[in-house]
Amino acid sequence: MTKKEYKELLRSDYLRYSNNTSLMARLKIYMTKPGYAWSHWYRRLCYLKTNNHKILAFLTRLKFHSVSVKYGIDIPSSIKPIGSGFMIDHFSCIVIHTDAVVGNNVTIRQGSVIGTNGRGVPTIEDGVDIGAGAAVIGPITVGKNAVIGANAVVCHDVPAGGVVVGNPGRVIKINN
Repeated sequence: MTKKEYKELLRSDYLRYSNNTSLMARLKIYMTKPGYAWSHWYRRLCYLKTNNHKILAFLTRLKFHSVSVKYGIDIPSSIKPIGSGFMIDHFSCIVIHTDAVVGNNVTIRQGSVIGTNGRGVPTIEDGVDIGAGAAVIGPITVGKNAVIGANAVVCHDVPAGGVVVGNPGRVIKINN
């Protein structure tokens, strides 16, 4: 990852929280939005690891771990690269499996799980919105711009633009 790519990922994550790009606005978002603080340290760690800055990467991993524990975000630093524009809307009790694939502009809320059922892990495509307390489990694909409702348990593929609710999750609508 080049420094330009790193800065672009940080910028795309930030723009999901606010359109104001002044320095004071950025500091305010960093201090008041735990999801952005987590994204900031995750992106920094990825950049340092890919550029062989071993000592800085170790120190950054310590900070990343403390932010993860403080805000209850259990997304390991060894996860496959998360797409740009990742947004954690409300923090606490968020779990994503190490092998899960997360696309661009994905929003995830508190209490959500993206995990395995022992047979595989989900692929979350671009623009997906995952509601509070939702569980996306197993070797499934959640299509572009799908919406997973609060407390839904999704164990099957979701078409692009699909809206899923309930336990077990069922598609109630497909947006174009």
